[in-house]
Amino acid sequence: MGKPKAPPAPDYAAAARAQGAENIGTARTQARLNTPNTFTPYGNQTVKFGKENVDQAGFDQAMQNFQNRQGQTDEYGNPTYQGEAPNISQFTTPGDADTATITQTLDPNSQAALEAQQRIGRGLSETAEQYALPTLQGALRNRFDPSGYDVQTSLGRQMPVNYGPAMGAYGMAGSVPSGAYGQAGSVEGGAYGQAGGVDASQYGQARGVDASQYGGLRTGADMSGVAAMPVSAGMTGQQAIMNRLQPQLAQQSAATAQQLANQGITPGSEAYNNAMREQQQGQNDLLSQAALQGIGLDMSANQQGYGQAMGQAGMYNAALGQGFGQAAQARQMGNQAIAQNYGQGMSSQQLQNQAIGQNYGQGVTSRQLQNQAIGQNYGQGMSSQDQANTAMGQNYGQAGTSAGLYNQAAAQQYNQNLGAAQFGNQAQQQRLQQDLAMRNQPLNEIMGLLSGSPIQTPQFQGYAGGGNIQAAPVSQAATNQGNYNAGAYNSQMQALGGLYGGIGNVAGAAAGNKGGLKGIFNLGT
Repeated sequence: MGKPKAPPAPDYAAAARAQGAENIGTARTQARLNTPNTFTPYGNQTVKFGKENVDQAGFDQAMQNFQNRQGQTDEYGNPTYQGEAPNISQFTTPGDADTATITQTLDPNSQAALEAQQRIGRGLSETAEQYALPTLQGALRNRFDPSGYDVQTSLGRQMPVNYGPAMGAYGMAGSVPSGAYGQAGSVEGGAYGQAGGVDASQYGQARGVDASQYGGLRTGADMSGVAAMPVSAGMTGQQAIMNRLQPQLAQQSAATAQQLANQGITPGSEAYNNAMREQQQGQNDLLSQAALQGIGLDMSANQQGYGQAMGQAGMYNAALGQGFGQAAQARQMGNQAIAQNYGQGMSSQQLQNQAIGQNYGQGVTSRQLQNQAIGQNYGQGMSSQDQANTAMGQNYGQAGTSAGLYNQAAAQQYNQNLGAAQFGNQAQQQRLQQDLAMRNQPLNEIMGLLSGSPIQTPQFQGYAGGGNIQAAPVSQAATNQGNYNAGAYNSQMQALGGLYGGIGNVAGAAAGNKGGLKGIFNLGT
């Protein structure tokens, strides 16, 4: 069994061209099926495919020649031309076969009716131009004046509206003044004395010891008398040494410069610069040694002064501490005496506050009884005032009912006057409409002459066709064939692969069996 041969790929280009040809043919067939000839009692509609090219000039010339020859005769009176009249088809050549020409022909009766209607329309237009138009022009020359059609807006004298009884005509409803029977009150807190506390300031204020009275502790020594530390080279003792060396250094520099000049060495030369550099280095060494000596002297003096100042500050602070301790002990004894006096004052004040509270409770009970009596009198006054207000309300309602009846009569009179005014306005409107109708009549007449109803041309109903014709699916058929071939090829390849796999399994089993293929299939020797 050999390996199957792969199917060739479909020719999609050829399938597309074939599909295009099928589409064009289907479109032409569809157009012819959907455009039939129509024959009705009113006329015919015919469809012809293929646009024809007509030589109208040639046909006219041939017809003219034919008519000219028709009257010719020989010497015996016999016509000399016996030919037939030319036909338009003789001068027509075919054109595009896909172009449809639709020809509509009316029935002779319908054609005659259309021509008669056209003549009538022309006559109506001429009549409108000759007679109605001058009348309309004369009517439009006179401007329409609506000033004589005034609308009645006045309803005459009306009854005045009664707005009802005045608010205070029957008295004003009132209320009971809250103070008419006395004002409910409360007990004044200070009527029996005010509960108080103990004023601590009466027994003196407990105080502490003011440390500032004994001076402030010194946290550092007074350095004003101590020798200052050098801030920079040349301060204090160091400054004295440096000031003494300056004239000597200046004299050495001048002597070296003079010596070099005597030797003929000029400033700026290499020998001059070397000599001066050695001179300056020697001076720097001398200055550095002097500075170090001065700094050592300054530091020794500073350290001695600092030690003396610190000893003096320590003795001062010890004296301050002893004085502060004695003052604190005396202040504690004074505070204890103040606290004892304050406790005795508190006990006395508490007894006085209890007496004030008892008197206040008795005053509250008395005030409550008085307030109850005032409330009872106020309720009786409120009941009396309610009855008076009810009587006022009844009188006010009766007066309002009377005013309502009066206003109903006034409204009835108003409606009657309004109806009379509307009747007059309707009569004015009717007169205005009549005058407008007389003015518009010439315009309506000319419009009627110009708008004669023409004959209705027969309408040929379009043919819907019996259905759509689908083009042959050539392209889809080619695709389906390609898919089928590919599917068949894949199936064959899968079967071949399964066969090869089975053979491989059998071969492997045979290799592991002592009897080979005979042992697997139980074959005899």
